Amino acid sequence: MENFQKIVVNFKLRKRQPFFTCFKGIVKLFLKKPKIVNLNDNIEEKSILIANHCNIRGPWLYELYLPKKHALWGAHEMLCNYSSRRKYLRDVFYIQKQGYSKRKASFIATIFAVFSPMPYKGMRVLPTFQNARLKETVKRSIDILEKNVPVMIFPEDSSKGYFEKLTALFPGFVTLSEAYYKKTGVDLPIYPIYYNTAKRVMMIGKPCYVQEYVKQGLDRRQIAEIYLTKINELNDLIKEKY
Repeated sequence: MENFQKIVVNFKLRKRQPFFTCFKGIVKLFLKKPKIVNLNDNIEEKSILIANHCNIRGPWLYELYLPKKHALWGAHEMLCNYSSRRKYLRDVFYIQKQGYSKRKASFIATIFAVFSPMPYKGMRVLPTFQNARLKETVKRSIDILEKNVPVMIFPEDSSKGYFEKLTALFPGFVTLSEAYYKKTGVDLPIYPIYYNTAKRVMMIGKPCYVQEYVKQGLDRRQIAEIYLTKINELNDLIKEKY
């Protein structure tokens, strides 16, 4: 709960902490600006952004170059104590998703777990859960949306790794959209986004609205399938034109 409160308070600040600003400058040296193709005139401030994670690159590329500052959902373990961060990085991120050996994963996780809280807090990460506590994530996300800050979510199923063509989306973003609609009566625009590593192109697609699909009688999983298609179509468009 304390982590949620700190993140919400941070949105009142116009400037980031100097150390994080310097850290972003270092990251920029390794992640050059991609070509950004926005199929919209702008991105609405009260909106949900769903994007491919693109391994470790995605969150940083969106933080550095997406033309709209935002908050994002991330694994709650990365905002817990050192032991939790190291275990998550070793067992889930590096072994399960990257296929690293246990020895290699342990070495990298031991180091990265020391420094990870700084970028996570600087990037305004909201911790997410796989159980009933997701309600708290949704609640805090609504608070942030009410401050006119978009919320970015990486909904792809990456349990077996990160792939160019996404195979499934978890429907948490649909849950957030429905909760916001229930509270405010506003059907938030949801923008699909795709970053293609080989082409170095980030494409922001046109928004779709969950209530349009709800009216068709579709459930959350079915709605997530529609957005899965839209994200993958952006990648197809990138490969066709660039």
